[in-house]
Amino acid sequence: MTKKAIIYARFSSAEQSKGHSLERQKTDGQAYVAEKGWSLVNTIADEGRSAFSGKNRSEGSSLFQFEAEAREGLHSGTVLCVENIDRLSRQGAKAAAQLIWALNENGVDVATWQDATIYRSNSNSDMMELFGLIVKAQLAHEESVKKSERVQAAVNKRYSRIAAGDRTVSIGRCPAWLEQSKYGYVLIPHRVAVLNEIYDLYISGVGIYRIVTMLNDRKEPGWQDCGEDRSGGWYLPYVHRLLTYRAVLGEFVTLKGEVISSDFYPQAVTTDKYLQAQAMRSTKQRSGGRDTNKMSNLLAGMVICAECQGIAGYQYRVPSTRSYITKAGEPRVYEVQASEHLRCDRHRRKHACTNGKIMDYRLIETAVLDQLAQLVISEQPDPDYNNQFDIQIAETVRKIEHANQQLSNLVDALADGGSKTLMQRIGKLEADVQQLEAELKKQHEARAVESSKPSQVEDAEMIASLRDSLNSTDADVRYYARTRTNAALKRIVEEIMICPDGTFIVEASIAVWEFDATGKCIGGQAL
Repeated sequence: MTKKAIIYARFSSAEQSKGHSLERQKTDGQAYVAEKGWSLVNTIADEGRSAFSGKNRSEGSSLFQFEAEAREGLHSGTVLCVENIDRLSRQGAKAAAQLIWALNENGVDVATWQDATIYRSNSNSDMMELFGLIVKAQLAHEESVKKSERVQAAVNKRYSRIAAGDRTVSIGRCPAWLEQSKYGYVLIPHRVAVLNEIYDLYISGVGIYRIVTMLNDRKEPGWQDCGEDRSGGWYLPYVHRLLTYRAVLGEFVTLKGEVISSDFYPQAVTTDKYLQAQAMRSTKQRSGGRDTNKMSNLLAGMVICAECQGIAGYQYRVPSTRSYITKAGEPRVYEVQASEHLRCDRHRRKHACTNGKIMDYRLIETAVLDQLAQLVISEQPDPDYNNQFDIQIAETVRKIEHANQQLSNLVDALADGGSKTLMQRIGKLEADVQQLEAELKKQHEARAVESSKPSQVEDAEMIASLRDSLNSTDADVRYYARTRTNAALKRIVEEIMICPDGTFIVEASIAVWEFDATGKCIGGQAL
């Protein structure tokens, strides 16, 4: 019976520039299989996945899937053909040996055509074969370590120049709104304008999905790193990245998230605008789903069921005409009016909730807007708006100062002839200070984002100013008014609970209000 063979090919991201690596492996593998007289049943590949980091064996890779199938006995009697051991693993002798032995135990032979070696599943390998496997795997690992160290040394040198203020350092592909000259990086005016338009739209409440649609509708050319094919237009992940990419502020951030220069690039978006976008992102976490051209549900992301605490879904019934036949055989036609409702989604799906009340959406929307117009505008800005952040920052600063004082005392003691225990305590304190400083940085960033949010008074005033435009006959005017109002409401209203008896409760950041089934406020309490 002819043995079945599967070819495995792989190249890492460092090898992508070779271009022919994958095809060469496949061609050589096919020739090897034909030479052995085996039957080639499949060719699998991992493109741009490193065997040094183990990504070629992580979930989602072809090798990961093959290993999983082998454990299920799906490849028993098959030979896996690879160019070299290092195509499977560069993580050292132990990792490579364990991989091959695990495949052997599941009935899979492993053949490497470059050195004409077959690690068979049905035989006990001799010492020379095992020794050869270990040596090859270890040499491949050491080669990868040296390569990694050389690359890291070059990267560190480049980072040092950037940190020292050298703005002419070449970093490969620069942000898409910039171009490199011999004097550094310069802004591309049209792309900077588009970038700021994206930020302005997002801050005003327009969702990423809608922004992408707008850019593609007007045939705005995609940027070179929107995808491999610029004609492919704009994508959700790319616009999201633009809204979170600190390079728009001029900062150079490493892959580990460390800011090594605050002004390496020319600034394309103001700091205030960037912080407002981050504040809007925190609001969007309560999104009720993708925004649409209608933005019909002004309360998206806020309404829940009072019984099960699950989401209350929005339903819109379009106007229609229906007909029926009476008992007397006469045809009748009646019109179904348009309607908007809110109801518990779990009950709708007949899943673990008894609250079957269907609420009039427009009644709740009007009641919420009326109540905010009456009560919120009269509120005064809170002088302790960021007090919680200030308290956290002050406490962290105190801990850092205390730890630094302890360090100073221990260093003085060490100068007088300290012990190994003192050295360990110094190391521990230095690690603690580093961690506290990282926390302090995050706290300052969080405070800056919070400070960029409009106050409740400003939000309420904006809602009031947009009230007449919420139902405008102009679709664009209506859409922008409703998206901005939705964003402002999310900063004020924490949740709206619909109850089985038709009443509903609005929990806002400043008060709790209860409404009867007609939308009349029947109770409330300031917070």
